[in-house]
Amino acid sequence: MKKILLIGAILITAFTCQAQTATAVTKTKTSGTTTHSTVSINVSDSNEVYSYSAIFDKPKSKAAINEIEKSFGKPTTEGKNYVWREGDSLEIKAREGKITIEFEKGSTKLYEKVKELGESISAVVGEK
Repeated sequence: MKKILLIGAILITAFTCQAQTATAVTKTKTSGTTTHSTVSINVSDSNEVYSYSAIFDKPKSKAAINEIEKSFGKPTTEGKNYVWREGDSLEIKAREGKITIEFEKGSTKLYEKVKELGESISAVVGEK
């Protein structure tokens, strides 16, 4: 856990030094049984690029993919990945237990949509 926090702190420092706004969130949940789940969410939001990465428990994948489909429709598939693209500026990739979003800013309306999507995915994969 200390290593994860240290890595998160280093990433935040690195992004801040590049005049970017960066947010790194790592959540770990442990229940009274032997199950252990980890959710890692990293968001970088600079003047030019918004990027989002989430790693989470595989059983939450379907709910997370449903959130993306609400905003961007049905995906194409590339190997094990579900992929959504909007021109050259947006690419969303999802597979079991992992989602990444890369958005080169240009359209304010699309930026707001992508940012809201990141927040809704975080809520779904971070649920108890």
